[in-house]
Formats: sequence, C-alpha cells, structure tokens
Amino acid sequence: NLPKHRPVKIWVADEARFGWHTQSRRCWALRGQRVVLAQEQRYEWEYVYGAVEVVEGLAELQFLPSVSLELSHGFLQQIAASDVQAEHVVIWDQAGFHPRPGDASLPARIHLLPLPPYCPELNPVEGLWDQTQDVTCSRHFASLDELESALTQALRPFWEMPARALSLVHHWLHSQANATA
Repeated sequence: NLPKHRPVKIWVADEARFGWHTQSRRCWALRGQRVVLAQEQRYEWEYVYGAVEVVEGLAELQFLPSVSLELSHGFLQQIAASDVQAEHVVIWDQAGFHPRPGDASLPARIHLLPLPPYCPELNPVEGLWDQTQDVTCSRHFASLDELESALTQALRPFWEMPARALSLVHHWLHSQANATA
C-alpha cells in the first residue's frame, strides 16, 4: 500500500549491455559495392541502467561495470533520491539480479512491480536501448571510454528533454498513470 499523503512517481526501468564486440545492422551501399565494416571481437562490456518516469518523462541513467543485486539496489537508490518527497513505483523485469517486491533491503519509498517473464515488449525502456544502438552499431570504438562517450551523446536527449523520454512510454501507460496525478 502506498501512503495517500505523498506524491507517486511511476517508473519503467531496465538495463542494457554495450561493449567492444561490434553489433552490425543493415547498411546501404552502391549497387555492386560490398559494405566493409570494422569489427571488434574483444568481449569487454559495460552496462547502462535506465529508468523513465511515465508522467513527466524524467530519465535516470547510470553507467555500471556489471549487473548484480547490489548494483540494482544502488540504481534504485538513485531513483529514490530523484524526488525525496515521493513514493516511487518501479516497473521492471524479473531478472535474477533484480530485487523482488517486498525485499526488506529495498531503499525507502521504492515499490517494485514486476513485468511478466519474457515480455520485453511491455517495457518502454527497451525502445531507449534500440535508439541508442542505432548510434553505436556498426562502429568501432578504440576504448570503453570512447564507447561511453558515444553512449552519453546518444542518451543525452532523453535526460535533457523529457518529451523525448516520454515518447518511449506507451500511450495507455502514460494516460492511466496520469489519470491519478
């Protein structure tokens, strides 16, 4: 149960892995010309945790070296710190490194609502990762720092322009969450 005297923010959250191993997408070329893309075969990764608030379009993002229960708790603390007056409902999948609803170690004012298993299409944040991969795919990065810089540039519009982040949220989710605002 949520306290009636506090504002409620509803977030959709997820994480994505980005790394040196080049992801290729379709490329255009002149007829008769072969497309040649630089490929990197090293397997070094970093993860981006992301959350979008479904009414105002606020975005919270965090670069992390891995995924774990401890790191997921840290990201939830970041969400809770974004508005210390509000209760935060976080909708995300049931990955093994996500805390479970009712977990005693959850940060204060965080409430989890799990998505059904194997349903990424229900999570609007998946669109954030798809748009980010549009910028980073078919490119070679000399270092993880260079990759992080490219990711930051691709993600910047989502935290600077709430309307851009809000464009990811399913209309029905936005209208239902906004109905109680």
